[in-house]
Amino acid sequence: MRLSMSPARALSMIAAGIALTLGIVIAPTIASAQDAAATAHPAHIHSGSCAELGDVVHPLTDVSADATSDTGTPVADDAFATPHSMEAMASPEMDTGMGTPVAGPFGVGVATSETIVQAALADLSAGGYAINVHESAENIGNYIACGDIAGTAADSGDLTIQLAALNDSGYTGTAVLHDNGDGTTTVSITLMQDES
Repeated sequence: MRLSMSPARALSMIAAGIALTLGIVIAPTIASAQDAAATAHPAHIHSGSCAELGDVVHPLTDVSADATSDTGTPVADDAFATPHSMEAMASPEMDTGMGTPVAGPFGVGVATSETIVQAALADLSAGGYAINVHESAENIGNYIACGDIAGTAADSGDLTIQLAALNDSGYTGTAVLHDNGDGTTTVSITLMQDES
């Protein structure tokens, strides 16, 4: 007995086989990118520049796939940390959850954070400050991305700076600093890691 298969059925089976093969190849890359994005990366505004970082001036919310607060990562000497009032910490605009990690077929993991700092954008952008991102709380001494805060804000009140990779980390990104008009600045960080 001879079994025959229609050309449409044969084409369907070939397409399914290709899709399965691509899924096996791409899935580990996506999982790896999501794992990388899931790591919390402490971030701070430092005095100085990326070439020569000084003290922490403002702690920022950890950059992660699930950034949900604006309290920032504590530093060993919190004398430079900006205190937040309990009233400000409880306000709805301070809950800044940014979603889940994104990974595309080329293995790019995305992590975010948002923090309101008690400093005017004009003061931060006048020179002498940088945003630095660390590998993790456990490996705080390994810097993975940094950008000097410099330039002029757009008419929207936003200043966008690029975060360059440090120590061959593969992490790059942007930081958008928004002038809130009340002496505070919202700092939004988007960090990407190229897994290729």
